[in-house]
Amino acid sequence: MDIKKYDYIIIGSGPVAYKMAIGLKNSNKKILVVENDRFGGICPNYGCEPKIFLEGAVKTVLTARQLLNKGISVAAEIDWQQLMKYKKETFAPYPKNAEKGMQNNNADTITGTASFVNEHTLMINDEQYYGSKIIIATGQKPNKLPIKGTELTYSSNDVLSMEHLPKRVTFIGGGFVSMELATILNAAGSHVEIIEYGDRPLQPFYSAHVKDVVSEMKAQGIIFHVNQSVSEVVKVDSYYSVKTAQGLIVDTDLVVDASGRIPNIERLNLKNAGIEYDRGGILVNEFLETNVKGVYAAGDVVSKDPRIAPKLTTTAHFEGEYLSENLESNNPVPIKYPIIGTASFTFPQIAQAGMNVDEALNNPDYNVITHDLTPDFFYTGTNDYNAKLTLIFDKTNKLVGASEVSQTAADDINNFVDVIGLNLNTDSWKKEFLPIFPALAYKVRDLI
Repeated sequence: MDIKKYDYIIIGSGPVAYKMAIGLKNSNKKILVVENDRFGGICPNYGCEPKIFLEGAVKTVLTARQLLNKGISVAAEIDWQQLMKYKKETFAPYPKNAEKGMQNNNADTITGTASFVNEHTLMINDEQYYGSKIIIATGQKPNKLPIKGTELTYSSNDVLSMEHLPKRVTFIGGGFVSMELATILNAAGSHVEIIEYGDRPLQPFYSAHVKDVVSEMKAQGIIFHVNQSVSEVVKVDSYYSVKTAQGLIVDTDLVVDASGRIPNIERLNLKNAGIEYDRGGILVNEFLETNVKGVYAAGDVVSKDPRIAPKLTTTAHFEGEYLSENLESNNPVPIKYPIIGTASFTFPQIAQAGMNVDEALNNPDYNVITHDLTPDFFYTGTNDYNAKLTLIFDKTNKLVGASEVSQTAADDINNFVDVIGLNLNTDSWKKEFLPIFPALAYKVRDLI
């Protein structure tokens, strides 16, 4: 059997491959990108991009409801079928455009499932491919709980393409995906319930700000059940019953297993190459290289500390940029992660960057200051009645962390990411530029 040879084979066409293809465009190296689903990966096809697209309508509707009798006389409503039609029309060209973009960056592309034959040989569509360097960037996939009736549940991938809106939806799990989709479906008119194993949803975020998010979501009609372990999903006539080990029973029309995401590695046959991995994903060193020389992994498929490198599109982009530069360098350097902002696009949003507030509150070396943003007209104008910003300073009075809950928390926290990441002191930051007033970016001057 003839073996096709490449300098680089990238398994997966998501953000890692996107950045690597751009970075290697002028390298004169032979590159192959392999994809077994839609080109572009999870984010633009099943995840963050369609989600933020839908948020355009959702946030408009929820803001209008927030202002009812405060300047808005009739609350807006979502036409789900019309919104889905618009969404599908918008995103339909993306996979083909993503594949074409890689080809324009001098990479070959192929649709198929890659599996290791040995350390540097892959089988794709019954043909063998040799890669001098192989980059595994297959991301994650939705988890399926090992419970009775798990086959009756849907994943987050399914929700973002539903043509018809269920009357009742139940989410298993209270992470990013669950909370964001619950916000969308509730705003569209579904009755939504969330069953969470822990004592609160959104575990990575500042607990006090999560409490505010939950409070507002409850006011919107979303029901939370915490400290509940789902044990079974049963089909009953035309609906489903979700049962927990604690005795809770929730009747619903759609069950979404949002219990988390797991590394997408099962079809790679990693054992044939001797590549090591754990529950969190593929194990890599400080150069993103696996235990097999010349085989690398990047993006969500990698096992890594979420406090340093959360599994986000931005992190995968950064790793793709790093690999494209480092693999072509005569003097490779270990990866060093920047400050990475994270957000959940609920309503209100919650976002953070740098040190976690809960950790800082238990450490005397840090000073934690909370600002009530509600008196500010920027927030009063949308009746953002829970808007709060919490900042963390070290002993030298440098900003090391920030968290916010508000309708605009994601954009607001982005104003602090560079201040933390560049390790700026207050004087130098204030003297170099003046942001637009009266947006929060300008007020950062007084807050830090």
